[in-house]
Amino acid sequence: MTLVPHANDTSVPTPVELRRHVARATGRLRDTAVHVGRLVEDRTPGPVLAAAWRTATRVRDTAARSGRLTGHPRRGPVGAKAGRAASLARSHRTALATAAGVLTVAVLARRSRRARREQ
Repeated sequence: MTLVPHANDTSVPTPVELRRHVARATGRLRDTAVHVGRLVEDRTPGPVLAAAWRTATRVRDTAARSGRLTGHPRRGPVGAKAGRAASLARSHRTALATAAGVLTVAVLARRSRRARREQ
């Protein structure tokens, strides 16, 4: 790796080398993600995969339908509120994803606690 002097006398890689390095790292990460995805898919029972596909299809269809409804030019006050809620959700995706993850973990922990108590 060729190093060029930086403003404060430290060495940094050239932009071309940095892009090459990032491209290699991205490729390795992508390969690892594909490998992990295949491992998870291989070890997941068939009924669970089928349920996940059905749920994903249902969510995709519902999202498409709600997108068509919100895009309708003559929407009433409910549609306006839905549009504002959708734009708010788009602007706070990280917070919503975090909240959904916390809620999921809480529900799973409660179910596992309840299952242990019943044994």
